[in-house]
Amino acid sequence: MSQQTVEQLRANLAANLKSLRAARGYAQDALALDSGVHRTMLSKIERCLTNPSLSTLVRLANTLDVAVSELLQHRQ
Repeated sequence: MSQQTVEQLRANLAANLKSLRAARGYAQDALALDSGVHRTMLSKIERCLTNPSLSTLVRLANTLDVAVSELLQHRQ
């Protein structure tokens, strides 16, 4: 397994969060409400502008019904 840089993980997270959110029919506002993560934080994560805390990743993963690792993995 190759070691990923923080930038790569942040880009994976941004793409996966946006894709999973859309696939489940969530607007940012709705995901924010259901997960307890502020909408502006979601926007910053999706634009690779912030590094979310582990608790934020867990809340998002739980709301989207995926493992935290799925949010961070590279998808082909």
